[in-house]
Amino acid sequence: TDRPIDICVFGCTGNAGRAVAFHAVRCGQQNNKKLTIGLAGRSRAKVQTVLEGILAELSLQPEDVSYEIVVADVTDDASMLAMAETSCVVIGCAGPYGRYGEATVKACVEGGAHYVDITGEVPWVERMITDYDEKAKANGVTLLPFAGYDCIPSELSLYLAGTALESSGKDEDAVLGQINLAFQNKGGGFPRGTLNTILDSFEGKAPSRRPQDKHFYSGDYRPTAKAALAPSTFLFPQWSTAAGQYTGPNFMAAINVPILCRAAPEMGFANSNLVITDRSVVSGRPSFFNGYGLVPTQLYISALLVSGIALVLPPVRWWLRRKLQSYSYGGDPSGQVMVHAEAICAKNSDRIATAKLTVPGEAGIYATGLFAAATANALHQAVSGGGTSVSLPPAGFHTPVAALHNVRPGLLVDSLTSLGATVLVKGIDDQPIRSKL
Repeated sequence: TDRPIDICVFGCTGNAGRAVAFHAVRCGQQNNKKLTIGLAGRSRAKVQTVLEGILAELSLQPEDVSYEIVVADVTDDASMLAMAETSCVVIGCAGPYGRYGEATVKACVEGGAHYVDITGEVPWVERMITDYDEKAKANGVTLLPFAGYDCIPSELSLYLAGTALESSGKDEDAVLGQINLAFQNKGGGFPRGTLNTILDSFEGKAPSRRPQDKHFYSGDYRPTAKAALAPSTFLFPQWSTAAGQYTGPNFMAAINVPILCRAAPEMGFANSNLVITDRSVVSGRPSFFNGYGLVPTQLYISALLVSGIALVLPPVRWWLRRKLQSYSYGGDPSGQVMVHAEAICAKNSDRIATAKLTVPGEAGIYATGLFAAATANALHQAVSGGGTSVSLPPAGFHTPVAALHNVRPGLLVDSLTSLGATVLVKGIDDQPIRSKL
């Protein structure tokens, strides 16, 4: 806690990294004692340009902010270690993570810095767990991957709705049996790093499981994951009671579902028969004229199928690679991420608790930056005592919500709401409750 940099954003010159840095600076201004925010990248000049843009956007002067510019490069181990040794929490934003992520993990584990990232690459995280988890635990380092749009909204919704169900049930029968998620996004575009990750996976360049790699979640939950990711869920519209209309597949489910399968037992929802549905709302207001979402949902599924077939073709991937060389998407603050969640009792399907999470900005850049910065801020408070922590987060690799839920009631929720998120949780009696994380 006596390190000169409280939260350091590595890779801040990329689109997503810039959004993370923007919200990290906002976090730094909200505390009674200003946090020192580090902005790190290969080029001091480019990092300085990012800083100047953020200050202008927030109407701040350099003297209003406590900051450090750090030069670090994934090809230079000494520079990465120096960054980690001077930082309390490092947010790794250099992706695709299968190409550039390991250097930050290694530096944090060796340098004693806690770690957050915005990856959505489950096989890569399995590899990092296998190679670095034991040393991280020995060094007391907490590592929280998946702290962006993948997968804070889904994991937090599981915790809030599930806790509301079991705490308001007032008996041992109030056991979580099913979690239904429906995502509704306004605005947005694909981040460059995400597109590169998708192309890498089609071309076999993304990290794959090694025989010695540890499985990300318990084998007890493999039937849960298999059912949630069955081909039928991606081919047909499904009615969502959480959203009140027909929904399409959420293509992020391939990432969300493994995270939920790992997080559920760590949060105390120990039910290997857990059912997960993860859907996308693709229409506006449901009505008779759009078949209550059925027509736009079917068009959306058709577009996904055509896109998937197109990406199999090498000329299409070659064309996309060329376009990505000059492609840039900086995010959309006017967008919105909304998640509707239903937690249903295993023994009585009429007993339902709900949670609704609303976050400003589109999913891929602005909201991802908000999620990651809020997670890093909560982790910093947890390890520094700034949030009057009940306990320290566990060392080693963990999903963010599972790691933080016992530190202090409300820690992550408060960090998110301070940046503009709203949370509404209702118990089985349909009455709003203040469910804290």
